[in-house]
Order: sequence, then C-alpha cells, then structure tokens
Amino acid sequence: MASKTPTMRDVAELAGVSIQTVSCVVNNTGAISAETRERVWKAIAQLGYRRDPIARSMRTGQTGLIGLLVLNITNPVLSLIASAVEAAALAAGSRVVLYNVGEDLRRQQEYLGASADGLIDGLILVNAIDHEKTLAFLEKENVAAVLIDCLANTRIPSVAVDNVRAAYLATEYAIQKGHRRIAHLAASSTLLIARQRQQGYVQALADYGLSYQKIVISHGEQWNYQAGYEAMQELLHSEPVPTAVFAASDEMAIGAYRALAEAGLSVPADMSVIGFDDIDVAAFVVPALTTIRQPYVEIASQAVSLLFKRIAGELPEATPITLPPELIVRQSVAELP
Repeated sequence: MASKTPTMRDVAELAGVSIQTVSCVVNNTGAISAETRERVWKAIAQLGYRRDPIARSMRTGQTGLIGLLVLNITNPVLSLIASAVEAAALAAGSRVVLYNVGEDLRRQQEYLGASADGLIDGLILVNAIDHEKTLAFLEKENVAAVLIDCLANTRIPSVAVDNVRAAYLATEYAIQKGHRRIAHLAASSTLLIARQRQQGYVQALADYGLSYQKIVISHGEQWNYQAGYEAMQELLHSEPVPTAVFAASDEMAIGAYRALAEAGLSVPADMSVIGFDDIDVAAFVVPALTTIRQPYVEIASQAVSLLFKRIAGELPEATPITLPPELIVRQSVAELP
C-alpha cells in the first residue's frame, strides 16, 4: 500500500504550530520568528512534504519561482553569486530558474521575454548587457526585478559591492608598500562596475599625489585569464614599466602571472600584483594573490530580500545598495624601500 503523501497539517502537527504558520513559512510571509521557521523547515525535511505548485499558483497568483539572469555562468564570480542567490531564495521558500546569457544579446532578449510571461514571480539580473533596452523592457512589462552589478536605474533596486572604494583600497595598499608606478589592468568599460574600479584607482593616485597613471583595457573588453595575460604583455612593452598592477578581476591577475613568468619575471620580486573578487583559486596560486573580497552572501541576501518585497507589491527605494569590500592581504605585493 502506498504511503500517504504528507500534508501541511502533518507538518504543523510535527512542528507544533498552526497550519497558518506553516503556510507563512513556506510562502515567506508573515512575522514568524527564526526559531519557528527553523522548526517548520526541519519538519518539512523530515516528512518530505512538498507544496503543490499548481494549487499554490491558483491560490496566490505566484509560482514560487524566481529567475536569475546571469551574463556568463562559467565566470567564477558569477557562479559564486548565483550559488549564493539560490541558497538565499531556497531559505526563503522559493526556487531559482537559471537563465545563462552566455554573453549573447539575442539569448538574453529571449530570456527577458520569458520573464514577462508569468512563469516566474520576479527576476534578478547579474551583469546584464544592453542596459538601456533591458531596463526599459523590465519597466514596460512591469517585471519585479532587482539588479546585481548592473547599471544603476532610478526605478529598479540594485545591489553591489562598493567598487570605487574597493579599487581605492587595492591601489592605496600598493602605495603604502612604497610603489609609485602602479598600473591598472581594466576590463569592459561598457559595464558600470569596470568604470567604478577605474575611478577608485585614479582617485587613490590623485589623493597621494602620484602622476604615473597607466590603464590597459583588455582586448575584447573581457575579464578572464586571457585578457589579463594579453594586457600584461602590452604593459611590459610600455615605458616606464610599473612596479605594481591592480587588476580588475582575479582571473585577469592570474593571467598576468602567466605573462610575467614567460617574460622571466617573478611575482612579487619584479612586479607586484593585486586582484579583485577573491575567487577560490586566488589563495592557491603561487604566490597567493592579494585581492579584494566581495561579500557574495550578503549581496545575494539583499537582492533576494528586495525582490520578495517587489513581488509582494512593496516598492523599496531604488537607491543602489553598496556593501563594503575587504582587502585580503597575501604574498603578491612586495614592499619597496
């Protein structure tokens, strides 16, 4: 005989709460204490209870699904953000549908169309491209949306690390270590975050009265290992050669390592290198990379919280939320006399 499918009533009895409380927890509504929420989720896991998505949709007009549109899921930073968003959404009782753009504008447009047909309740966009048309579409179709690392918009909330401050900290650290010729390996100037990182770099140099300024924008405006490799090759042919570089991403910094090694130069004896992101491999390259750590979990948590408010009909202010960065000091920066 088939076992009985667990019901919401079964969950309520096991957790020692009302059916209404269980409903509030699974639908992420109501003022339920963290202790009660944990008890309910444990009961759900123990019983193997699953909500009926069709019944829920008919009752609430919502699917319980949110979309996550990512520029390129193979990028380690975007993978970290995607994983953190999924965890935050799941903890709040929703599931995530991944839309991987693959840096293909046509594919992004198709996914945006799907976001407006009611299959998902809302959309989080990470590094979306063609910003003006994208944001105009979201507003026209009244899609509940939140941006991560995208161009700020007056009516759509956004969350990101403070990129200007982060780049300033990285550049300042090199200055404090005695470096006076510091270059910046920059990425796609079409993205706001790239321009912000350039801004922080330039501001630090100005504040410390340094006249040397060298910005090398990657060919194809990429952020990956190849981009850093090629940018460093170009930089090594400039005069005078810098003693330190601040790269717009850890991947670019590690690509720069390769170019330096091929030129017979070592890090940090011949060139100091600072990255941005603190991806996992940053701690394992030799020498371990000094970098900027982004608060991925907090970024995701804030974005998911804002999205649920938008879905619920609340309209939080669209003022960008900027979170503080952290400088992670390792072994890739030498101290000069």
